Amino acid sequence: MDLLSDKYARSILRALYAGGAQTRKQVMVRLKMRLNALVEVFNQLEAEGHIVHLSEHLQRNNPLQLNQRRFASVGIEHGVDRLHCVLLGIDGRRLASTTYSLEATAGGRRRLKSILEHIRHFLNDQPGWGISALGFADIGIVNTESGEGVCSVLIPGWNHVPLEQLLHQEFGLFTKVVDRSGAGALDMLRTFPDDEDVKTSLQVFVGNGIGASILQNGRYWGANTPSSCQLGHIVVKPGGRPCTCGGRGCLEAEAAIPALQARAQELGVKGLHSREDFLHLTARGNGKCLQSLEEGATTLGIAVANIVTFTAVTSVILRSDLCQITPRYFESFQAAVKSHVLLPFASSLRFKVSQQGQDCSALGAAYYAQREFFLEDD
Repeated sequence: MDLLSDKYARSILRALYAGGAQTRKQVMVRLKMRLNALVEVFNQLEAEGHIVHLSEHLQRNNPLQLNQRRFASVGIEHGVDRLHCVLLGIDGRRLASTTYSLEATAGGRRRLKSILEHIRHFLNDQPGWGISALGFADIGIVNTESGEGVCSVLIPGWNHVPLEQLLHQEFGLFTKVVDRSGAGALDMLRTFPDDEDVKTSLQVFVGNGIGASILQNGRYWGANTPSSCQLGHIVVKPGGRPCTCGGRGCLEAEAAIPALQARAQELGVKGLHSREDFLHLTARGNGKCLQSLEEGATTLGIAVANIVTFTAVTSVILRSDLCQITPRYFESFQAAVKSHVLLPFASSLRFKVSQQGQDCSALGAAYYAQREFFLEDD
């Protein structure tokens, strides 16, 4: 049975995914469809093993549920020098995880070929699991509506790549493409599906770059927009530090971790040869590193205050290694947001530090593709 094209099959699967185990009668009451057609499709879905009974012992009114072995989803995070793949069950459990190396300087068709080979290898390593959907969290700007990787300034020749189309053609799976920050936000929703401060939230990531995403009532704000949110490239200091995007004074160029490292060097800190050196000295309480960190947190907080004022989304979730090494980063960030947000919003601000792991973008991409596979309108 073609589950994507048969409207009765999709309706039954959607009902079981959204509502959990139900009897045939319970599903039929909710679906306004011809009884004979529904019975026939139910029988076929059971015969093909897509749905199974909850209990082996009940003879009557035995609830049906999705067969977990048939509906796993794969999530991919595409980074500069790695491709991280996860397998996600419909119960939200991570079933498998593998990271593959990518050549950082390889771009265009050469990179795409490596990506496809790695994904194929990962899929072949999952015997016994039926995979229904694939989510791809791409680096850079993404058009989620069209499934296109619009551009990445970090990868040569990575422009207007029709990822959703190419991945669907290659693997025959329902496919969704999202940017990495958006995928991270969706993973937060996967983990806390009933938390109102997650369902409607502004989620900010600070690492080597700066990203953000918005969830509204449990829906990904970027799903129907021509490009993903680019918080890192709003200008906060005209004529400031050069940015990888070609501009100057972008938030990312002023407040991402490499910028904080550079600022600490300007303040006279010696021996900062890497990001890890900066994080290590900051964690040990180096005064000038902490000064740089607090300046960056304040700059970020002012930018986020402007986003809160514009969107009226007052639940703010911050994800960064900087939050883990010292409380002063998050404290400075909160203080800056509170000081610069429009006054009526200040009293309703809620802040949270994300405790997500390194694979959150891959997990979020898998969850997004899985959810859209079942719930996307026909």
